[in-house]
Amino acid sequence: MNLIVLALLSFSCGAITAADKQAINQLLQDSINEQQLRGVTSVAVVDEHGLAFFTAYSRDGSRFDKNTPFLIASHTKAMTGTLFAILADEDRIDINRPVSQYDKALLSSPKLNGDDITIKQLLTHTGGFTSIQHTFATAYLGYDDNAALVQALNQQVLVAPDKSFRYSNTGPIVASMILETVTGKSWQQLMQEKLFSPLGLSNTTTGISDVDTIIPAITSAKDGEVFSRGHHKTDKTMHAAGGVVSTISDMATWLQVNINQDHSALAKHNIFVPLHSKQVPQSKDYFSYRRDGYTLGWDTAEYNGERILTRFGNYGGYSTHVSFMPERKLGIIAFTNLDSAYALPHLLANFAYNRLLNKDNTAAKLAEEKERVKAAITRTFSEAPDLQQIVAASTFPARQLGSYSNEQSWPSMVFYVEAEQVKVRWGVLSGTLLKKEEEYYANLGVIERPLSFQLNEDQSATVTNGSLRYSHQ
Repeated sequence: MNLIVLALLSFSCGAITAADKQAINQLLQDSINEQQLRGVTSVAVVDEHGLAFFTAYSRDGSRFDKNTPFLIASHTKAMTGTLFAILADEDRIDINRPVSQYDKALLSSPKLNGDDITIKQLLTHTGGFTSIQHTFATAYLGYDDNAALVQALNQQVLVAPDKSFRYSNTGPIVASMILETVTGKSWQQLMQEKLFSPLGLSNTTTGISDVDTIIPAITSAKDGEVFSRGHHKTDKTMHAAGGVVSTISDMATWLQVNINQDHSALAKHNIFVPLHSKQVPQSKDYFSYRRDGYTLGWDTAEYNGERILTRFGNYGGYSTHVSFMPERKLGIIAFTNLDSAYALPHLLANFAYNRLLNKDNTAAKLAEEKERVKAAITRTFSEAPDLQQIVAASTFPARQLGSYSNEQSWPSMVFYVEAEQVKVRWGVLSGTLLKKEEEYYANLGVIERPLSFQLNEDQSATVTNGSLRYSHQ
């Protein structure tokens, strides 16, 4: 197999030496080769001057350079929080006001009180509620229009016993819906007008349809082979909590602005104070980071004795690490498009930090975190779909093919044959039907759903998707 280094770019930076660059690049290559990983993985170092170093590596010839588009997934929340800070600085919106003062009809569920939930609570995941149907519609399945989205928001609402930090997509998306009411412009339009254009992020967008090609995510099969490739997104599922496509070059500019707290192109005042300061507490260990709070879009954490702000993204095989150490004026962007390697970007970022900061325990930390990555890879393979479980069309009852509808406003499901296999379409997602022992599953790339087929006395067919009941049309 042809081994290639896709890109190794050096930039003038007093803090990073040729030996540092070689060490980071060597760890990247060794990590991929030792585990025989597919896809492409990259790491970039950013300082107050911008992109200081970038390297990417692939065993299979996949091309990835600093201008290759990729989905940043949940790092979108950090950008959405910045948008709100900009509009608050312009006195267009007050994030401390309750939802009802801007849109009385938005939260219509009897379980919710719009007078008691502020926009800030939505942005900081302390609103105390989430909506299952709204989450599925925005992240996975799509929706017809804003009216359908509002309807989904107020169905299957789950209310928490208190308003402590509980991470989800719901809050930022609901907050973005309020922005449209206030400004008459969509979240997508405002991101372009207030953030991307002023910062010169010319290759950053909220629209999948704006991108000619995007590097696909890879879903692994149980034996380490490729089960599927794709980005699993449409414009309808690009949202304020996970709906931005960018490049390493643009993300380096974005991180540089945060490192320098340079608000000159965005706002009159230093909007980065609330953006970089803990607004609510949290207590969570993630990989080797000890998270202690949340800003308007970043997690505040401690790593190896250093204060670090992080906001990662993970969606359907993509794993994006974006972080910076404010006091050190140093940041890292790391990325992979392989689901089983989701922890590898964190390993690479941490090694880069420790080496560049001359930490005495760099080798010990690396050894410890390598074990975490290996365990994550092993766990992913053990839970991965098996190619032998793909349902062949010849073994599936033909009368169970076709379209199924749901009476609770969930999108239709369609079972059809393609390349002699049974395929499944649910909303905007498409995937493969699997059979594990006697149980059917739909693998839709970013989610997997248990399915149960029934043939009724009148010969009509029904299918149960999790707890959702569908009838053959």
